[in-house]
Amino acid sequence: MNCKTVTWFSSDLTFKLILFSVFLLSLLAPAFFNNKNFIYSNTPSSNKAKNVVKSTGSTSMSHIISILKSDFESIYPGYFYEKSETGSGTAAFLVKDKEADIGDMSRYMNDEEKSDVLETKCIALDGIAVIVNNKNEINNLTTENLQDIFSKKINNWSEISDKFSGKIVTVGREEGSGTRDGFESGMNIKNSEYDIILPESGDISAKVANEPGAIGYISLASISNNIHAVSIDNIACNAENIRNGTYLLIRPFLQVFDKNNNNEAMKIWFEFLNSEHAKNIIEGEKLIYV
Repeated sequence: MNCKTVTWFSSDLTFKLILFSVFLLSLLAPAFFNNKNFIYSNTPSSNKAKNVVKSTGSTSMSHIISILKSDFESIYPGYFYEKSETGSGTAAFLVKDKEADIGDMSRYMNDEEKSDVLETKCIALDGIAVIVNNKNEINNLTTENLQDIFSKKINNWSEISDKFSGKIVTVGREEGSGTRDGFESGMNIKNSEYDIILPESGDISAKVANEPGAIGYISLASISNNIHAVSIDNIACNAENIRNGTYLLIRPFLQVFDKNNNNEAMKIWFEFLNSEHAKNIIEGEKLIYV
């Protein structure tokens, strides 16, 4: 019995189909490679040190960075992100000194920090929440109230409202902190006075939670159930009011980097930040994606 070879397509038809496929790919390629969910295709270097992006600076940004870091390392196997907390005031200088790839700043750079080699990427907008103890039933403070409280013109809650009384304990961040700068400049407080100064937002939150008369300020993303944020001039600190610009205390979450830095891991990190996945994480943490 003779077996016959069946030819499904003529060579001419096959060639035309190949050409048509190439044409379709040429149309679809730009959309594919510009898709914000496109995963970087580079293979990590065998030298692990080259696969790490190092950031330093703002403690207020630590919470959102830690969540983004976890997903970044999961989506891009072989690449790593390391974050240290040194405060916004050190961020630009450590990047300029090449001790970090990225400097986290929860405020805008001042003239002393700016440099021709530095660029910034705003990853989110944050609200600075004014927080009080849960035993404090006051839910709204005016701008004038806050100016008087943090300049020690008034020292007892009963001077503001009959809802609560007791000594006012002002809790704040150290000089150079992006959160302190954002709060004091936003409230136009010239001569602040603090009973307690703490190095991290988490410390302020814990102190206010344990001190009935305390008042402080932290990132909206760091609000927990054992404290509550007060409205300012009857405008609540929430994502909607940050987005529409009606809330007074809004500040950026910036990442500063040397534009001449060729670190592959850093480039991939910024690609990740441009993705829909990162956007969903950021907005899920009460921040406004930029």
